[in-house]
Amino acid sequence: MDSKLTVLYETHLKPQLEALDHDRKNVIKQYWLSLVIGIGFAVTVIPLSFMYDLQAFGIIFSIIIAIVMHRLYSKRWDQYKKDYKHKIVTKLISSIDSSFSYQPTQCIDKQDYKNSALFGRQYDRYRGEDLIEGQLDKTHLRFSELHTEYKTQSRDNSGKNQDQWHTIFKGLFFIADANKHFSGQTTIMPNNHNIFSAMGQKLSDIFTNNQQQVILEDPEFSKLFNVYSNDQVEARYLLSPAMIQRLINFSNRSEHTLAFSFVNDHLYIAISSSKNYFEPKLFQQADSLTFIASIYYDLQFVINIVDELDLNTRIWTKP
Repeated sequence: MDSKLTVLYETHLKPQLEALDHDRKNVIKQYWLSLVIGIGFAVTVIPLSFMYDLQAFGIIFSIIIAIVMHRLYSKRWDQYKKDYKHKIVTKLISSIDSSFSYQPTQCIDKQDYKNSALFGRQYDRYRGEDLIEGQLDKTHLRFSELHTEYKTQSRDNSGKNQDQWHTIFKGLFFIADANKHFSGQTTIMPNNHNIFSAMGQKLSDIFTNNQQQVILEDPEFSKLFNVYSNDQVEARYLLSPAMIQRLINFSNRSEHTLAFSFVNDHLYIAISSSKNYFEPKLFQQADSLTFIASIYYDLQFVINIVDELDLNTRIWTKP
């Protein structure tokens, strides 16, 4: 356990966490109350309504009660999550670097997502949260959770249209200033690229800007990634032997599937993950040091990308 985190927990977080855990237990009570009352009304009212030939009334009344109780629970749960992020996650971020800002309800801008050139399919739904932004030495960075989806429609047996949602990307989306204006676009896709290609689109359908595969001589890197660019010379300049080794090391240390792109003057990294980051859990003690540590190390993992890829050294310089 990081000694810095242990001191922070004991001196600043624990009193607030204990109070939050009291709130969490009240939310659990509301959860069970909503469940019991909702089921109780359904079990009691619906049979009685059938006895008196008031089936529609009984069903509608039970549904209304269930909705009201669920909303009461959801309201308390949402407030608990809001308080947890404001009081705890904010302090964890500040402990890593006091210059960082945190906006729990915001996410990476849609234009940034589009500029990355990592995803060819148009999204129909764009959601995200937990936007973190700051400056580490010379490098400005920002990241958030993102979930993008596209919609298809099909007809059921009765002929009604049914919407189906498919994930394009879910995970953490990271952007860093690379201190270099790239004239072309270079993308580094994982070999299992279906995760990043909108449900298995062919690569030829993804890239519409004349990108061609860049063949590199490093066999270990080639096992992990495929590189595509519309500027072969620039791609090789960007992917020096040192940078290739850093990307290999970063990928090997990560538990997630990664994709990168160099566009304009930014490095974009898509970290695919189904995990819901920086969120408290209803049935997890709020004052658990182990749980706090998991959030802390998730934050460190993303912020440390700057050091992992040595972005502060300014390998590429603006003319």
